[in-house]
Amino acid sequence: MTTPFARLLVPLDGSPDAERALDPALDVAVRTGLPLTVLRQTYPGDEESAATYLAELTDRYADRTDLETTLVNRESAVLAITEGIEPGTLVCMGTHGRGRSEALLGSVAESVLRDLGQPLLLVGPHVPPGPAFERGHVVACLDGSKAAEGSLGPAQEWSDLLGLPLWLVTVGDTEGVDPHQVAAELGQPGHATRLGGDDPASALADLGDVLPVALLVMTTHGRTGWRRLTLGSVLAATVRDAQVPVLVVPAVHDTE
Repeated sequence: MTTPFARLLVPLDGSPDAERALDPALDVAVRTGLPLTVLRQTYPGDEESAATYLAELTDRYADRTDLETTLVNRESAVLAITEGIEPGTLVCMGTHGRGRSEALLGSVAESVLRDLGQPLLLVGPHVPPGPAFERGHVVACLDGSKAAEGSLGPAQEWSDLLGLPLWLVTVGDTEGVDPHQVAAELGQPGHATRLGGDDPASALADLGDVLPVALLVMTTHGRTGWRRLTLGSVLAATVRDAQVPVLVVPAVHDTE
């Protein structure tokens, strides 16, 4: 099986919020046979309890796959995740869903996305436990921008990887994009929906009421330049409220 990455990494801090990312990552690891590493950031004096935590975690999931574990003693959570990361690693992170607008994803998730410059799988606080990708569609979210078109390639890759159909969605009166036309051009005629409403985040989060969804694929909009990227409020609110994981694709070319 051809995959867009070669291994998976789940950063953990011992909290249930972070552990929420394990089920989707395990699902992908089992499907693909790719190695899955769980990383625990430690501090001086915390090494023994962190090692015990990882050992218990390995036992808990032993019936599903063999977890690789690693301890990283760094004060910076971002560096603990990104420093020395192997090429081709997909990082899957749980998010806490607190705060407002861009802060909904947390500074760690935003910084990891910025520093790695590659898709990041985010699992929000309303994603239920258990296997994540047993049914539904891989949904690419378009808004008429060139940046959003960047979700199409990764969405197709994940559709192939999971063996789930690809679906295209726009919200409201989006100018410059017809999801039905784009779907036809991709060889997926009829696999598109134009949702109504003025609140894209709520519409996307509630998409499961209209269409079975397994994964949302969205791009960021770096309005102030790539190195100063901030995650848009629609993306942040969608990750916060969605009941499925969100694959976030960095819009590296969006520098307006």
